[in-house]
Amino acid sequence: MIMNKLVRYILSFASLYLTVSCNKGWLEEKRDIKLIVPTTLNDMNLLLNADVFQSDGRGATETSCDDYEFTPEQYNALYNAFDRDLVIWKTEEFPKFGILVWDEWDMAYSQIQVCNVVLNGLSKINRTSSNKEQYDKIKGTALYHRAKQFLNLALTFCNYYDDNTAETDLGIPLKLTEDIDEIVDRGSLKNTYERIVSDLKESTILLPSVSTLNTQIAKAGAYGLLARTYLYMDNYKQASSNADSSFKYHTYIENLNKVDLASDYPFNDVSKEIHIYSMQSKYSPNGITGRMSQSLIESYDTNDLRKHVFFKLQSDGKYTFKGSFTGQLFSGTSTGEILLIGAECRARLGDLDGALEKIKLLLQNRFKAGTTISMPAKNNHDVLSSILLERRKELVTRGLRWQDLKRLNRDVKFAQTLIRRIGENIYTLPPNDPRYIMRIPQYIINYNHIAQNSY
Repeated sequence: MIMNKLVRYILSFASLYLTVSCNKGWLEEKRDIKLIVPTTLNDMNLLLNADVFQSDGRGATETSCDDYEFTPEQYNALYNAFDRDLVIWKTEEFPKFGILVWDEWDMAYSQIQVCNVVLNGLSKINRTSSNKEQYDKIKGTALYHRAKQFLNLALTFCNYYDDNTAETDLGIPLKLTEDIDEIVDRGSLKNTYERIVSDLKESTILLPSVSTLNTQIAKAGAYGLLARTYLYMDNYKQASSNADSSFKYHTYIENLNKVDLASDYPFNDVSKEIHIYSMQSKYSPNGITGRMSQSLIESYDTNDLRKHVFFKLQSDGKYTFKGSFTGQLFSGTSTGEILLIGAECRARLGDLDGALEKIKLLLQNRFKAGTTISMPAKNNHDVLSSILLERRKELVTRGLRWQDLKRLNRDVKFAQTLIRRIGENIYTLPPNDPRYIMRIPQYIINYNHIAQNSY
């Protein structure tokens, strides 16, 4: 109970740092955060196991991606105007909903603040032979969660990473201290990704090899997030290497032949395939209120069990989504994603046999037992195209499709114009449109005076 209050205190300070206008009265009245900072390893461990770390952002980008379709009635039934704007790619700022419903920015920096409090506290404790195991796990966990939220922010509010422009493209404010008065500029996208990589590399060394709880991170998850990061930097060699490291520590693959296909909750318990419990904390109920894209549904083979495990046929002949690994939309890394990263990177690096081996291992656990799984012809384009299609089918509703669209749009062979038809209204989003980068909440701009994304 005391620890829960401590979490709320620190998160409230993080929220104040992000949202309250800086004025003398507030500065005089605010409590000293140093008075409530944990000082023992046990306190820090409890702090990093708070429920808040099970929540993730990228709900807005999931709402905007091309995996959903709507009738006018379904569109109007979405929760609020902001959700409807996201569906039709109307450029709007994130609204401030209140303390109980955080937007992606507040939620990420609140978690980052807790991580910084813990890391600062650790710097004041001697690492000894008797405490080193707990000390390293706490530090590795804090670095993992901070990097995870930095990456989520970059995926939502920044341009796609490109080595040619990363030094001049705007990144996100890299908040690295617990000082709530410190104002941090956005800096470059290159610096943002360098920090993410640095934090995750260190966490892979510090974290334990296995974890007994699905709410706690271990080496496989840190390597997995590092592989995801490198993939989104187009660093295929490092992405492949870290995917292999992740798979070495966590090889479990969910065999869908052993799942109840007819169940509305096929994964009643959290799937053992995931590395850590992680869910999108705010999203439009697209897959329930609306329907899954017909083109997506038609991409599944008759014997592909994902069509039955992931989706539910409704009375109108369309499908809604039901197959999350966690009961809510899952956003973390999993064995399936790791195999797909390994396959894609091998294909891009010219190792077609290695790529097909990875994708076949995944599909053997996704198709009906006894099915002969056809592999594409061994040429780079066909193999890569097949892997990218499997990536979309496997990672549906994971909050990754938007970033995949951003990166694939840079290649004319895969670029596409998104089209959303709602009744008689047609909305389009061309490749590389500035609207692929979400606007930073205006209250953040007003307080911190950082640069807004331009359109």
